[in-house]
Amino acid sequence: MGAGIFAVPILDALAGSPDLTLAAAVTQPDRAAGRKRVLTPTPLGRHADAAGIPCERVQSVNTPEFLAHLETLKPDMIVVVSFGQILREPVLNLPPLGCLNVHASLLPRYRGASPITTCVLNGDEVTGVTFMRMERGLDTGPIYEMHRMPVNPQMTAGELEKELSVMAGQRICACIGRIARGEIEPRPQPEEGVSLAVKIRKSDGFVSWNEDAAVLERKVRAYHNWPSMAFRVAIRGRIISVKITKASATSFKAPGAVPGKITAFADNRIMVSCGSGSLLLDRIVPEGKKEMSVADFLNGAHLSAGDLLLDGTPERQPNQ
Repeated sequence: MGAGIFAVPILDALAGSPDLTLAAAVTQPDRAAGRKRVLTPTPLGRHADAAGIPCERVQSVNTPEFLAHLETLKPDMIVVVSFGQILREPVLNLPPLGCLNVHASLLPRYRGASPITTCVLNGDEVTGVTFMRMERGLDTGPIYEMHRMPVNPQMTAGELEKELSVMAGQRICACIGRIARGEIEPRPQPEEGVSLAVKIRKSDGFVSWNEDAAVLERKVRAYHNWPSMAFRVAIRGRIISVKITKASATSFKAPGAVPGKITAFADNRIMVSCGSGSLLLDRIVPEGKKEMSVADFLNGAHLSAGDLLLDGTPERQPNQ
């Protein structure tokens, strides 16, 4: 059972294993997306379709009808990865070997919806994946195995997600085999070190130039795919929103510069003063445009040192 891109390598591993039989693949229903509201499958559903793996779209796996369907499949284990539905006890208790969750953190650190994003936000040097037996609580179940991986400090959350998912896919089948043979037993999670990774909101992507430049740089990498870090700028009398897709922090701050002020142009990048330090903008997405280098943006924007960039904002102001 999965939905997000993180689940794709795990599905491939399970489907391709000579030692396992994939009884069923389950994902969320296709959803209307974009301005034209086109029905779009989940990343797992799209991949399964392309790979020729039958994949059921299920609104809720907890209905009596779907539970009856699961009973006919008689699964020894249910593997749950980036699924987005809460499994209730009738489903959790159905397979003899339980429900195995693949979680993208070293539990009990970062229980919850956004462990990878939170890892990048906090600048963690090490992370990993946890194979745990699911129970009623949110990522509180006992742990079978944990696998660690160093974090490249320049990684975006999307890049880290890809590496973690590949690592999980390489290890999932062997873990299942050890569980089935009774070679490992789940151990309770430690009581110390518990933290939560809360759901990300669109408003988390609004730039505040009063923040530390190093914090803003991590946010750019953490929110790279969604919601993206965005500021506003006045261009020829019109205020537009601009997303930052690549930036780097420096401890330098021009004397007397207020947050948001462009203080220099260096190597076709803009240096923007922050609450502490400065942020060098490298690549951006201006409103209504495709991603471009700051150098290309400057060709038409006519910005100058001393100009002020505005914070991001959830709503446009009147007459803007």
